[in-house]
Amino acid sequence: MKTAIFTASFNRPDLMQELLIGLANNVDDLEGIDVHHYVDGGPKAKQTEIEAIIKESGVPYTSIVLREENYGVGRNLIGARRDLFDVHGYERLILIEDDLIPGPNFIKTTLSLADWAREYADIGMVQVWNLPQQPVSEDDLDVVVPTHEHFYTYSIDVEVWNEIKDTLYEYERQYLDGVAYTKKDWRAIRKRFMKPRYSKLRTFRQGKTLLDAEHPHPPPFGPRLKRTVPTGQDAITALALWQKGFVRLATLAPRAVMKGVDGVHSTAKVFEQLGLNAQADYEWNQPVPTSFRLP
Repeated sequence: MKTAIFTASFNRPDLMQELLIGLANNVDDLEGIDVHHYVDGGPKAKQTEIEAIIKESGVPYTSIVLREENYGVGRNLIGARRDLFDVHGYERLILIEDDLIPGPNFIKTTLSLADWAREYADIGMVQVWNLPQQPVSEDDLDVVVPTHEHFYTYSIDVEVWNEIKDTLYEYERQYLDGVAYTKKDWRAIRKRFMKPRYSKLRTFRQGKTLLDAEHPHPPPFGPRLKRTVPTGQDAITALALWQKGFVRLATLAPRAVMKGVDGVHSTAKVFEQLGLNAQADYEWNQPVPTSFRLP
């Protein structure tokens, strides 16, 4: 399967360096996988610093894409997936955002989980980062849980992308093109774009499924859309996956640490409110599971 890893970065060279150190510790698992870096632009982007860190990291890479202007996280990520899936013909993509630091076996576990997930018609995305609500142990290494957690990392295959991409492209065209990401019309997105899709009957996947009709994946934002519902591209991706009948899965045991205290959508206060300040720094050196199970 033609596979690529892509990173998305902006303005945080220190975190990008930590990400690459983590990726370097997974370098033996990168054989046959292309690595692409999408570095957003604008006056505050620090592209030169980030580019130098990438080149000096020792981690092999296929391309460094320096955005000529500030795309914002939404256009940067949608554009990267369009480029890699639609133009370059990759069959599987693994995203790592610049504030997620991969641990040992991060790549190997992601690939193993993604391969296992292909047995099920209703699994749309998988990830090996999670924010467990209680301590986990080596007995939990093969446990997966449905999730609506943030998209700091994930693996997605082209068949799933082809089912959700039109929703993302329409969102981009209507609300992101020519508009600063922080100034997008969130009220219109919620009322005119998200609400009609949220009320539509959800697709039920045919074939072998992980979850059945009696135990469906709940809506990503609760039973109805509230005023506080996010309107970024992560939210639209979650909505598109759910509407098409797909489940997002995460390993219960995290294989990475999220360190983005300060960012476009984060402050120290938000970081603490989300419970990210309480992450345990796990390192798993046990054999990587080849099959997984629900709790």
